[in-house]
Amino acid sequence: MNSYLNGLIFVSISTALAICGMLIVRRIYGVERLTSYHEVAGNLLSIIGTLYAVLLGFVIVDAMERQQELRVIVEQEANGVANVFLLANGLSADKREVIQKSCAKYVSAVINQEWEAMNSGTYSPAALESAWALWTNLTELKPSTPEETTLHDKLLDQLSQLSDNRRIRIVSAAHGVAPAMWFILIVGGAFTVVFTYFFAVQNLKVQLLMTTLVSLTLALNVLLVFLYGSPFTGELAVKPDAFKLDLLIFQAYNQQKSLPNPKTYGVYPPSQPLRELLR
Repeated sequence: MNSYLNGLIFVSISTALAICGMLIVRRIYGVERLTSYHEVAGNLLSIIGTLYAVLLGFVIVDAMERQQELRVIVEQEANGVANVFLLANGLSADKREVIQKSCAKYVSAVINQEWEAMNSGTYSPAALESAWALWTNLTELKPSTPEETTLHDKLLDQLSQLSDNRRIRIVSAAHGVAPAMWFILIVGGAFTVVFTYFFAVQNLKVQLLMTTLVSLTLALNVLLVFLYGSPFTGELAVKPDAFKLDLLIFQAYNQQKSLPNPKTYGVYPPSQPLRELLR
């Protein structure tokens, strides 16, 4: 079941419960009695509604910014792998082959195993093994020329950045929105909707429409937190597209072919769009 279907079910049930609650309160207390509560209920609702709106807004913005930051971190990690692969071209054939094979194994493990493993907050042992192999190969590398010494420094620098970003990605995959925050968001939303029950209008259809709009708006905002709260799961999740592009770079290197000119993207599409290549 995908995130959109889960979201549709959540929004539908929340709205239905809000409408049922309004009808029950209206039936028990009556329109005339509820009308007498308008002044006090209105003042309290403005306080609760404002506090909840501020909290909900901060949570949504924080979740969206966090996902965007992780998207950049994933791209930087993939850039590090590609840079290690290409910088190894300046080494001798035997050293180059070992390092480039480790890069290819790492990228394949991240795409095929680790991305799915992150859905449950874990990681791929194969990806970790490949990353460790890169560290072993580069730290034990003995440069034989001044050029190799310079390349060795660059390789270690890129590998350090790769490892830093990998650790951030793995840790972030294991943490989403805190359970306490979910509790506050759901209870706060429920209280906000309940306060609208203290208002009543003679026309039932109008009150049904108002209750539906309020509950629908709150449910959709909570749904945004759900969609962005777990950055590596769902339809809006961060995808391993940057690592898939690495595989295209490795393939182009091995075939001694150049990739399509990046300047054409967004202006004149290449013969095979990049989004199709990354599927």
